[in-house]
Amino acid sequence: MIRPNTVLSDARQRLPSPMRPGQCMSRSELADIINAALGRIYPGQSLTAHYVDHRWVGKLERGEHRWPSRERRTALRQVLDAATDADLGLYSPRRTDSRPNPDRRQVTAAWFGRLPGDLAQLPGPWMSGCGLQAPTRIEWPHVEALQRSIALFEEWDHQHGGELARAAMAGQLEWACRVVRQALATEAARRTWLSTAARLADLAGWACFDSGDEPQTIQRYLVLAIQLASEAGDVQQRAHTATTLGRHFTYLGQTSDAIDVIGLVHSDWREIPPLGRAAVRIVEARAHAKSHDGPACVRAVGLCDEEFSASGSDGAEDPVWGYYADAGQILGDAGHALFDVAMTSGDRKQADTTISRLESAYSYHPVEAARSRALTMIRIACLQLRNGNLASGLYSTRAGLADTRGVHSSRLRGDLRVLDSILANTDPEPRFAGELAEARARVAETVCSQV
Repeated sequence: MIRPNTVLSDARQRLPSPMRPGQCMSRSELADIINAALGRIYPGQSLTAHYVDHRWVGKLERGEHRWPSRERRTALRQVLDAATDADLGLYSPRRTDSRPNPDRRQVTAAWFGRLPGDLAQLPGPWMSGCGLQAPTRIEWPHVEALQRSIALFEEWDHQHGGELARAAMAGQLEWACRVVRQALATEAARRTWLSTAARLADLAGWACFDSGDEPQTIQRYLVLAIQLASEAGDVQQRAHTATTLGRHFTYLGQTSDAIDVIGLVHSDWREIPPLGRAAVRIVEARAHAKSHDGPACVRAVGLCDEEFSASGSDGAEDPVWGYYADAGQILGDAGHALFDVAMTSGDRKQADTTISRLESAYSYHPVEAARSRALTMIRIACLQLRNGNLASGLYSTRAGLADTRGVHSSRLRGDLRVLDSILANTDPEPRFAGELAEARARVAETVCSQV
């Protein structure tokens, strides 16, 4: 479906006509100014193929074209005083394959707070039609109560995974959206409520992702979160949700979609603190690793570490990015990106470096972060066994399985299946044959108990 690029047409119409006082700039006039800008930006170059006319501007505004040449985009940004292509509603329409792709226009519309439709109509729906009453006015105690419920949901997610709580999150979110559309509020209370609801939608999308739900359901929650954050003017929450969406796309193998979403975050880069930038770099690293681009992954991890080092000691107090102030989270998250590289490269040095990083992360993870501990230790075991260190691999397997108790996570089940495959292809030394068979039996039992 072709949708008009109203962002671009609005930008043109805000400019005055140089020939007709009191009127907005026409498409022909914009084309003339773009051609003049091309000459200034690229002096001495042959620009015949890049010159434009009013018909070209019309096609852009009607949405028939969304990704002009680099030269034309540069001139457009200069003429319309835009910092990024996304500020003009421009994006690459590439698709990776036939798997379910997001509607990038929908993501972009949400990014600018322009998603159409009734946001109360959410996927599910677990609570539609049950007649719950919404308050007639949003007061600060309502906001604080919603924030406390989200803190409980987050604690549950870290300790037990998303599967058992996502339905409750979805119901709370639907109610929160009904409230914001129906209740009166001061501007400050409404914006805070929207930001809080955006955080809840982000968490619900993450819980569905962790549970292995349908991609369309996950994407709808996360696009909703971006929309709510944009309405609230909350740049930080919007960027945080983009990192969640990028992780989801990477997990599906849609790495170009992941990179495109992170490209939107870069339009707000100067407003994002170093701790947030570190989290963004992690997502970039994971996308590069999934694309089998080892050098790009390692570079992104290095940039992540630099941003984390530059973050202040007060990072833990950041209401959006504070989760990443934990050194273990940064070590582990970036280590999981390097894990994909180490598993496919066959580079023993890379594997040892990744194991060391993951072991450091594990030492930082608190006991209550059971899912993070389990994911990290299971991946340590996979690398150790893949590299022939059977004794250490079996020890790490036992430790990882102990951490899985009470955790329900599709991602964890996937890693356990990888571990089982590696164990099945491991040639046991006679003295380890019994332990190897026991490890396989326990892994299979754990996978079955989580389903």
